[in-house]
Amino acid sequence: MKKTISILLLMLMVSMVASAQDSFAKQFKGKDGFACVTIGKAAMKMMSQKGKLGREGFSGKILMGNFADKVDRLEIVAASTPEASHELLSACHKLIEGEGFESVIDVDENGNQASIYAKIDESAQFTSDEGKNVFLLLAQDEQTSVIIIYGTMTLDDLQGITGGN
Repeated sequence: MKKTISILLLMLMVSMVASAQDSFAKQFKGKDGFACVTIGKAAMKMMSQKGKLGREGFSGKILMGNFADKVDRLEIVAASTPEASHELLSACHKLIEGEGFESVIDVDENGNQASIYAKIDESAQFTSDEGKNVFLLLAQDEQTSVIIIYGTMTLDDLQGITGGN
């Protein structure tokens, strides 16, 4: 019983931390055709304290736990219908244009598109942990999905986490 109460309190605390922050995903929560997940800093720290996140030998250059320490919030939104995909894509383009994101990578292969956009704090310069950065990863195939990472991570950190050199 104690364990159940502790888990419920922990989940409540994590959801309060995540919902207290301004969120791109918030506009889609509870709407038909969307799946939304927001992971706050407290949850990221808890996961990194459990050991390495990810599978053994995933990167070799960066521990997932170190990356988790640099993430303030992670938001994932997936659209499951064509209408929802169109709405999510439109909202992403509005965010990208309105907030001054820059294209980092754009891949189009056999109708599947993947793009990474970055909004880099000028004090960070891709190599410093001093600034707050935002990375938006947008994938389009039959469905549209977006992952937005907020924190002090750099492009090098992101490349390390995805297996890049």
